[in-house]
Amino acid sequence: MPLGSGQTVLIVDDSPVMRQMLYKMFEREGFRVVGQAADGEEALSLFELHKPNLTTLDIVMPKIRGTEVLEQLMAKYPDSCIIMASSVSDARTVMHCLKIGARQYIIKPYDEGKVMAAVKKALAI
Repeated sequence: MPLGSGQTVLIVDDSPVMRQMLYKMFEREGFRVVGQAADGEEALSLFELHKPNLTTLDIVMPKIRGTEVLEQLMAKYPDSCIIMASSVSDARTVMHCLKIGARQYIIKPYDEGKVMAAVKKALAI
């Protein structure tokens, strides 16, 4: 049985290449990608619209930074399953995101094995 088996995912990243890479990974694992956002504002509206089981959220983005999007989503939906994704791996940023409520933190460039391991932990599968 595929890992995702119909669970919904929202992919948030300002890079079309990174979004496409994650999209393919999630599709292969049986997830249903319900939306892709290129900035923080779009992320918030797509989240409201779809209420996904899982969200991958880039940190450095136009309009609203990923950390601010995370804060807003956790304030309104504290049980949300959000995985932060970034090329920034400084410990302070990672700890800040986890403290706010992110379930996992993945580093770019994406390695499919590591991404899916983080997804399993985040969804507690």
